[in-house]
Amino acid sequence: MMGVAVGAILATMGGLLGGQIENRLNRKEREQSAALLFGEILAGLKLIIRMAVDTRGRGDPYGRVTLRIVTAALRETRVYDRNRETLFSVRDPELRARTHLLLAQMSLTIEAVLEASDTIKSADEAEAAGHDANRIAERRAAAIEERHGSFDFMVELAQELPPLIAAYEKLAGQSLEATDLAGRRGVGAIPPSTDS
Repeated sequence: MMGVAVGAILATMGGLLGGQIENRLNRKEREQSAALLFGEILAGLKLIIRMAVDTRGRGDPYGRVTLRIVTAALRETRVYDRNRETLFSVRDPELRARTHLLLAQMSLTIEAVLEASDTIKSADEAEAAGHDANRIAERRAAAIEERHGSFDFMVELAQELPPLIAAYEKLAGQSLEATDLAGRRGVGAIPPSTDS
């Protein structure tokens, strides 16, 4: 009878211990997966913002190409919005807070760049239609200043990306440099086929 009781106790303890180990492994796996997701989002955002800065330095600073790249940055922040609950798999509360705050600020700042561009466009259309030129000029000047300031703030916020990416690399247990390396190499033309 004593042997049966001891066996039952050991089996129960073994089951509890096995369950604890399995839970810990599952939690670690979820955290690594979340770290990889958010690290990739941040690395992609870093690359897109660098591309926007490069594009702004050529030709029309806020031309169609620059604004399309800025729109791509906004889409990247929306990937975060759609996966935000996954952030709770990251156990470090400070890292979660820094990530959320930075991406929220980034999203609002990018939206401000695009909204100011829309205001400038509508002011140009109103001016072409012959509306009150003085009022339109004031509105346009304010929007130009807002767009420039918002873009500069986006670039300033982007300086906070590398330390966050490094923290996610550590949690994911792998490098997230592939996005950055691919961006530095650029996308070249596809070489012609040598097949006959």
